[in-house]
Amino acid sequence: MIVQLANLADIRRQHQHEKIALTSGTFDLLHVGHLQYLEAVRSLGEIVVVMLSGDARVKARKGPQRPIISDGDRAQMLDALKVVDYVFIDPGTSSPDEVDPVHAEVVIKLQPDVYATDGPDPRFWNIMDKSKLVVLPRSESEDYTYGSTSAIIEHIRSLQ
Repeated sequence: MIVQLANLADIRRQHQHEKIALTSGTFDLLHVGHLQYLEAVRSLGEIVVVMLSGDARVKARKGPQRPIISDGDRAQMLDALKVVDYVFIDPGTSSPDEVDPVHAEVVIKLQPDVYATDGPDPRFWNIMDKSKLVVLPRSESEDYTYGSTSAIIEHIRSLQ
């Protein structure tokens, strides 16, 4: 279900006896590496909430050519996955290394039991109980050809 930031406290109330796993990311050009990552997040809790980086944050972090897919479309794609329960779009525009008040609001309202990331994420690293932080390594599986959006973009460019 696609929700607004304001709905996070309702999610916590509805699932007060379930373990909520929060993660965040861009999820541009959805690929099997994203799915494997989200399945790993699911293994950490009964409810998976994805904080999707909004278009402005992605541009600030990855440059003016990104994202390829708009945040509304990316949210719909994530919502269609059975491994994801809730998606909301992070409206922030600060750089990924800055603490954004939105992230503190997420922690206060959602009260996640775990925050999963694929590397140290200062946005949550500095505001959450360290025992709730889990770093999931990126999959280097040979089961799929292109394990990142950047690799897919480079492959498309090579076809021209």
